[in-house]
Amino acid sequence: MPAADQACANCGAALNGDFCANCGQSRDELKRPIIGLFTEALDGIFTWDGRLLTTFRQLFFRPGRVAREFVDGRRRSYTPPIRLYLIVSLLFFAAMAVSQIRIVAVNITADEAGEAGLFITMFQPPREEAPVLLSEDMQAQVLAQAEANNVSSQIQELVLLAMNNPDVVEERAAAASSQAMILMVVVFALLSAILHPRRRVIEHAVHALYFHAALLLPFAAIIISAIYLPLPLWASLGLAIATLLLMAAMILLFDRGFYGSSWLGGVLRLIPLLLGYASGAILVAIGLILFTTI
Repeated sequence: MPAADQACANCGAALNGDFCANCGQSRDELKRPIIGLFTEALDGIFTWDGRLLTTFRQLFFRPGRVAREFVDGRRRSYTPPIRLYLIVSLLFFAAMAVSQIRIVAVNITADEAGEAGLFITMFQPPREEAPVLLSEDMQAQVLAQAEANNVSSQIQELVLLAMNNPDVVEERAAAASSQAMILMVVVFALLSAILHPRRRVIEHAVHALYFHAALLLPFAAIIISAIYLPLPLWASLGLAIATLLLMAAMILLFDRGFYGSSWLGGVLRLIPLLLGYASGAILVAIGLILFTTI
């Protein structure tokens, strides 16, 4: 049996050079700067190979283990994390586009009494009618109410833009949503680094990328189902609770698979991680909406 430093981390064969003669993996371990993940992803990102479906399947059957084995050196067996994440995120946004779901939706109302309102929400069905356009007096009323509530000037600019060009706000937000999604990967990696301080930064980055690669497509399916299926109120509430439980289960299982946590340790870390991730999602969503005014 060859010494550990003379054996391929992927297949265990003896090494006689910089690359394994058996599987072709590089001798270098995962001790590169984090930028190495990006350069690796750019190297044939759209090249199809048999590892893609295998990696994606293993994310669900062995939560956290794909990232663990990739970090430990068995990288030849799996699609690199950034490449997989980018492919899955493209599929996610393609699903949003095909289903015509508005990632950020501007809804304007005006009743017969002259009362006007503006609501900005996320993940809404396509607009069936032309957006309501408010008169100058109604716009002044909305802005006056915002100012009375001590709303910041930047928010007021967003409100004014949304009242006059709701489609522009939605298009800008959709264009910026991919960057917002990447920020959630960063948030997850930072929270993992705080809860597991003895691990290297690149390990948390790999873990976060594989976790989100597993998360995005089920999340897209849930969004589309919630919007287009005629669900009664109790079923909608049940779907929301099931989504939250699914998210918690994924975090717990990926934590155990990647970091080797005990059930108790995983549950104790689950609470701050879930709360921190939810808080980060709210801040990123607000930032995504505000970004449309730039």
